[in-house]
Formats: sequence, structure tokens, C-alpha cells
Amino acid sequence: MAHHSALSNAGVIVRAIFLLLILLVCHLLWPSPIFSEEDAVALFRKANLYASAGRYEEAVEGYNKVLKLDPQLVHAWNNKGNALAALCRHQEALECFNKALELDSRYAFAWSGKGNTFMSLKHFSEALESYEKSLGLDPKNAYAWNGKGNALAGLKRYAEALGAYDKAMEMEPWAQDIRFNKGVAFKEMGRYEEAQECFERVIELDPKSPSAWYNLGHVLHHLRRDAEALKCYDMALEQAPRFAEALGGKAEVLRELGRLEEALECCKASLEIEPGCEATLRTQAQILETLGKTAGSK
Repeated sequence: MAHHSALSNAGVIVRAIFLLLILLVCHLLWPSPIFSEEDAVALFRKANLYASAGRYEEAVEGYNKVLKLDPQLVHAWNNKGNALAALCRHQEALECFNKALELDSRYAFAWSGKGNTFMSLKHFSEALESYEKSLGLDPKNAYAWNGKGNALAGLKRYAEALGAYDKAMEMEPWAQDIRFNKGVAFKEMGRYEEAQECFERVIELDPKSPSAWYNLGHVLHHLRRDAEALKCYDMALEQAPRFAEALGGKAEVLRELGRLEEALECCKASLEIEPGCEATLRTQAQILETLGKTAGSK
């Protein structure tokens, strides 16, 4: 019996060697890999890792490989759209989202992706329609609610935008970007105390946010709390020294405080970064007019 078992094992080994020889011959005749080193799933995961790392060009290349192997993979079309949108290749991104929706019209993430891309293009009505489609399929998607709020704000429908942000915050109460957007809506409505509360809360969560410091400064300036506003603009510029809007805002506060030379320097610095900013050009003109009058009176 042992002898028979040994013969059986030997036969298995011989057959294995024979198969390996066949594979070797095939490899010599056809050098391409006999077994795919990376199937569609592995390539998809790899592309997702590139996207997560902000390496969007490589992510797009990866999704292209995936879609060559499996052109029906909805997730790959959607994620390729997101990567293209991150590269500001918006029309190509929309084509990818549309392809995903051709394959599955109930794919909520693709509708959100379309909404985000339309927002980048400032096509607010189309963005709103896309977010509403997404929310019809997935009403618990906080970021689709946030996107809807942004689209409504873009259409200057601020009261409705606040309602959308509130829905988003029911699901993501700690999301600082949603609270920030809510603060901007309050600011645009002239509800400065409520805007202040939002921006201060964002800063509690992220004290290095230059946008939150800038907006808080803007709000405090409207509340006639200029000394505090100035400190906020300085905090924004500490985090982002080339923040043109913060330099312009600081210039306006310094002008109103009568610190004209400092204000003029801020205007010049801001206009070097954004030469066509109308608000800063207006502030600069007011400063030069005041300085001219002062010089003329001497």
C-alpha cells in the first residue's frame, strides 16, 4: 500500500512538471503574462489609492486600465469622474458621470459627482437638479445636502440653503465645512452674529483655517469691531501669507482706523496677487484720495 502511495505521489509530481513545461513553452512563444498580474479589482483598488493620495493623473490612468478590462464597472466610471474633476477637467468628468448613470441611473454618488462638477463650473441650477436627484435616491447623504445648500447659495436662495445645511448637520454635526458654508450664508444675509458663531465654531475645530479667520474678520468688521477684525485678518495671513482677500480686508480696516500708509501697503500686496480685485482697487483709490487731500492741505 505504501508502495502504491509512493507511485501515486510520483505520478502527481510528473504531471505537475509536465504542466509547468507546457506553461514555459507557452511563455516563450507568447511573452505576455499567461495569468493577469492585476485583474480589474486589483487595478481599481490601486487607482483608488492614487486618488486618495491626491495623485489624480495616475488615478485616471488606473481607471482607464480598469475600464479597458471591464467597461461596465459603474464605480470606475464614477471614480474616474471624481479624479478628472479634481484635475479641473470638468467636461471629461461630466462624461464619466453620465456614463456611470447610463449603466445605473440610480447610482446616487454619480448624481452627487455631477452636482459637484456643475458647482465648479458655476452652473448652479444644473448642480441643484443633480443634488436633488442624488438625495431622492439617498436622502441620508450629508454631503449631497451640503452640495444642495451650496447650489442654493449660488442662486442667492440663502434661506433655503440654510435649511439644506441644517439637514446635512443632522447627519454630520461635526463637519466643519458644512458649518463654514452655513456661516457664509448667514453673512450674505446680513445675519452677522449668527455668522460669527459659525466661524468661531469652525476655528475651535480647526484653528489653522485661513478661510474661517478671514470670514470671521469680515463679519466682525461689519459689526464695527475693527480691532478684533484686524487680529482675525492677521491670523488668516499667518496661515496663508498670499491670501489676497485677507490682505484686502485688512487694508479696508486699516483705512477706517486712519492707518493709511499701512493700508496702502496691504492694498499693494493684495493687488500683486490679484491685480483685478475691484474691492481692493476701490480701497486703494479711497486711500490715495485721502492722502492727496491731506498733502494738499499742508
